[in-house]
Amino acid sequence: MSVERVAEVDAKLTRVREWLAAQDADGLLFATHGGFAWITGGGHNHVNVATERGSGGVLVTRDGVVLLADNIERARLLEEELVGIDWPAAEFPWWTGSVAEAALKRVPKERLISDIPVPGARPLGAAEAVKLRNPLMPVEIERYRVLGEQVGVVLTHVAFHCRPGLSEHQLAGMLAGGLMDWGIVPAVTLVAVDERVHTRRHPIPTARRLERYAMLVVTARRHGLHLSATRLVHFGPVPADLLERSRACAQVDAAYLAATRPGAGLADVFAAGQAAYAAAGYPGEWERHHQGGPTGYAGRDLKGSPFVKGTVEMAQAFAWNPSITGVKSEDTVLVTPEGIELLSPTPDLPLQAVEAGEQVFHRPAILER
Repeated sequence: MSVERVAEVDAKLTRVREWLAAQDADGLLFATHGGFAWITGGGHNHVNVATERGSGGVLVTRDGVVLLADNIERARLLEEELVGIDWPAAEFPWWTGSVAEAALKRVPKERLISDIPVPGARPLGAAEAVKLRNPLMPVEIERYRVLGEQVGVVLTHVAFHCRPGLSEHQLAGMLAGGLMDWGIVPAVTLVAVDERVHTRRHPIPTARRLERYAMLVVTARRHGLHLSATRLVHFGPVPADLLERSRACAQVDAAYLAATRPGAGLADVFAAGQAAYAAAGYPGEWERHHQGGPTGYAGRDLKGSPFVKGTVEMAQAFAWNPSITGVKSEDTVLVTPEGIELLSPTPDLPLQAVEAGEQVFHRPAILER
């Protein structure tokens, strides 16, 4: 284990213990995929990716920390996911115990906070988790940059290698296989072709075969960090109305990005997006699909809305995803002192320059093949 990771984990333990003292609590249990990854500096506790609850947990108390796992997973977690982390482990039989029960043996329920349901314990709220995990540390930001570069390679490869006749299932397989080649979990893989791009905002892949137009969507996860991006491909000249919608959607996306400044209220950022929809001539489109929001150790930590609480923090990741019928604009970005940093670049795919807030943003355009 690197000295850098040791420092990261130690800094997070300090952050958690200071938070526990402020909450007048004695223990915080991390047993979701995201929570476990965050506190361990990028470790994985998943077996089943279809549930957010992992196969082991980490209990942090005011004066200690312990890995909680059954007899199946304890050795794997210690030897592969916690290499170099000198934490004790408490093992229980898979047929009689659970992470929750193991935590309650060490911290009374009324003194415990948990990111999974534990009878009698206080749940860790989404907004609390966001505050605890942010700002991202430099080592996490570097992991994000590498993840983004590799996801960009996969999206670019599929955009240039997809072809008419392939099914949505096959296109999704190309995306998922490309991600897994890099050791990246395809947390979300959505594909729509032709009329389904216009009718489905969350297009679960089907057997329908590509004729002219494809939407490729991924949320990719590695070391707990989530990165989301969407790209569009059209075979033959792009119709004028589709180009106009793409331009308008990019304008909305730019408005979100321009408003995502340190200290800005999340509801105010959302309002900027609403105003941009109206200015572009599509005032009701925001109601037809969620608009994204802060991300990191969850696909979205919170979803933007007129009522969302919280503020934009420095070194926090965001993935806004405005859509107008037939098009979508989505990338993952980082808030920095110099402005927005793109974490999911695809430099070989076309871009369109749009202005918002006296800034110019280069947003994805439709790839014409």
